[in-house]
Amino acid sequence: MGSWHTKPAKWPVHTPPKSTFCITVLLVTYMHNAETQLRMKRFLAFSFLIIALALVGCRDMLNTAESTPQSTTDNASPPLLPADEIALGKNIYTIHCASCHGQKLEGEANWKQQNEDGSFRSPPHSADGHTWHHADSVLIEAIKEGGARYEGMDIGVTSNMPAFAGILTDEEITAVLTYIKDTWPQDIRWQQWQLTIQSDAQ
Repeated sequence: MGSWHTKPAKWPVHTPPKSTFCITVLLVTYMHNAETQLRMKRFLAFSFLIIALALVGCRDMLNTAESTPQSTTDNASPPLLPADEIALGKNIYTIHCASCHGQKLEGEANWKQQNEDGSFRSPPHSADGHTWHHADSVLIEAIKEGGARYEGMDIGVTSNMPAFAGILTDEEITAVLTYIKDTWPQDIRWQQWQLTIQSDAQ
């Protein structure tokens, strides 16, 4: 007998139509795009929020800078004292001031006590006194007007200090102060300089 072979049955293979494949690709692409768009929207919203907060912060900083006095000079060192001005001031001090305030700026004995007539005694101009507690403008006024600056104040005290406005020039008065400042320690010079800056800014 001749051999015979039975061919195995072939089951039909179903291939999805191309249209289904295209729809699937489009759906996946759409979903990916939708997610990307959502992320982009969130990123833009977050970016706008950061920018808005930054703008508000900048505005507040500008407003604060405009309403707050500048303090860039708070840590500035006092200006250098010219040697020729110190020498001139020392000479003028010796002639016009030393007889009351002392050759070494030590002031009158018991200077914190008042005289019997109620007048101030001559204070020291060294670091032991209170000259450095005042701005330059106050000290210049005191030299120019002397005890007359207390008239009409009704504070219970007077001063016998003469007025030097008609005796010393502005340059000579400044030189006297320069000589006095040159005797102060650096920290006291700095404090008096800050008072002068604040007074000039008013």
